[in-house]
Amino acid sequence: MKRALIGFAAVFGLLLGSSLPVSASIELPVNISCSDGDSFDLTVDPDTLTALTSSVAAINQSDTDLTCNLTQLPVPLLPVVTFGSVAAAATSGGYVIGAGTVDAGCPPDFSTSFVGSFSVKMYMKNGTLRGSANLKVASGQCVAGGTLYSRPTCLSTVPTTIGGGRAWANSFVTSTSGSFFAPQNGKTIGWAFEDNGPNGGTVVKDRWRVVERPGSCPQWTDPSPTDMYTVLSGDVTVRP
Repeated sequence: MKRALIGFAAVFGLLLGSSLPVSASIELPVNISCSDGDSFDLTVDPDTLTALTSSVAAINQSDTDLTCNLTQLPVPLLPVVTFGSVAAAATSGGYVIGAGTVDAGCPPDFSTSFVGSFSVKMYMKNGTLRGSANLKVASGQCVAGGTLYSRPTCLSTVPTTIGGGRAWANSFVTSTSGSFFAPQNGKTIGWAFEDNGPNGGTVVKDRWRVVERPGSCPQWTDPSPTDMYTVLSGDVTVRP
C-alpha cells in the first residue's frame, strides 16, 4: 500500500508538472520549553530554525524573568514535497518569539529616554493563542523600575519582503511591580513587532512598540510601523 501511495504521488506530481512548480523542502520539528512552564512544538524550515535560535538566545539574555530552551526533534526521513503553493504537510500557525532592549521617551515631554527590556512568545496551540509578553525597566532611570507580565489575547501577522513579517497583538496584564507599570495592571495593552531578519535584522534592525489600548484586537497598522522603536539589542522572529 505504501509503495502504491508513493507511486500515486509521483504520477500526480508529473501530471501537474507542466503547470505548477515542484519543489522539496526540509521541515524541521523543534520544541521550545520555557521557565514559566510553557512548552510547544513548531515545524520550521532551516532559515526559520536559525532565526528562532537567535531569538531564544535573546530571551535568555534578557532580564525579563524568562528563559527558554530550543530543542531540535528527530527529522522526518522524507522531505516535504510541494506542488505549486500547496504543501503535502501541515505547517505551524503564526507566532512571535524573541526579546530585546529599546529606548523609550521619558515623560512628560520625551526629550530624554530610558532603556526598557521585553520578551515575547505568542503562538497558536490546539486552536488557542498562548504564551506571554513581559516588560522590565531597570531602576535608576527617569521612570521607576519595575516589571509587567501579560498573556496574549489576539495576534495578527503579515509577511514582508524583508525578514519574517510584522505582527500586532493584544495582551492582558496579569501582574506588575513598581509604580511605572502599576496603572496597567488588569488592563489590555497592544504590541507591534517587525522582524527584519535573523540576529536582530539584516538590512535594518528589528522594531517594536507597546501601547495602552482598549480591549478590541488591533488592526494591522495600529500602531503604525513608523511609530515603532528600533530594537537596540536582541532578536525577534515573526512568522505568519
